[in-house]
Amino acid sequence: MSAPLSPISSTAIMIALISVTAVEAGAVGPTASPSAVPDLSSLDGRTFVAQSGEKGKQAGKKDTFVFRDGRFLSEACTPYGFGDAPYQATVDGATVRFHAETHSPTHGKMVWDGIVKDDAIEATSIWTRERWYWKIKREYWFSGQLKK
Repeated sequence: MSAPLSPISSTAIMIALISVTAVEAGAVGPTASPSAVPDLSSLDGRTFVAQSGEKGKQAGKKDTFVFRDGRFLSEACTPYGFGDAPYQATVDGATVRFHAETHSPTHGKMVWDGIVKDDAIEATSIWTRERWYWKIKREYWFSGQLKK
């Protein structure tokens, strides 16, 4: 024969049951609007070819951006030790905004922000490399199309 529950135990069980029921019913916690929910599937598997240049200057280079498995890669930056990195994406109608930070053990950090609409991409990156006696900070722009 089992012993009856103490008033404290029965209160704890009741609170737990009410919490689970409220969560299942959707009565607890904020709900995200569909436009604020990350949608990686809209970028994953897509590759873009872009012209690029330093901010305020004309295009001087090409880059290829690869979105795969929730990760972003700039192929032009791989020779400098920048690998792929996780990216965050949000959908606002037909526009997808993304953000990523790639790192190189020898060349610093690149912060990427961009917009993809239909088959076009517009992005910027800020490259910083710090040493104890100097700091490099350069901004770049990118404009391109989906690779077909």
